[in-house]
Amino acid sequence: MAERKETMEKFGVIFAIWDGKSIQLEKRLKLGSKFFGLTIVPGGGVETGETYQMAMKREVSEEYGVKATEFEPIGVVRDVEEGGIMNIRHVFLVTKWEGRLSNPERVKSKHLKATIEEARVLCTHPISQRILNLVEVNLKG
Repeated sequence: MAERKETMEKFGVIFAIWDGKSIQLEKRLKLGSKFFGLTIVPGGGVETGETYQMAMKREVSEEYGVKATEFEPIGVVRDVEEGGIMNIRHVFLVTKWEGRLSNPERVKSKHLKATIEEARVLCTHPISQRILNLVEVNLKG
């Protein structure tokens, strides 16, 4: 009989901040961090006791210094990481927020603003490409 291997799961959120013309991206600067050197659609982890929506709001606040006020879930992206860990990320489109976009974590990342077409060129990682597809489909409505 074949041995059944338990799959570990990790949960996260990704948020596409859209101002009607452009999307916010981040270039990872911290040496040794996941996605170091890549430009990606930003996101983060889900902490114990948080819903996906709570995690997204917290991450938007931590990474951009604003409060997300209008947003919607637009999909889920799954991928298997090194070591066989299933990473499940819930994707949100954020269209309104309170405050001015800033970069409180500037040591970790540089923020960029791009059209969807520019983002496709800048974001070479396959997960970001899948997220951009979700954003584009949702915006076409």
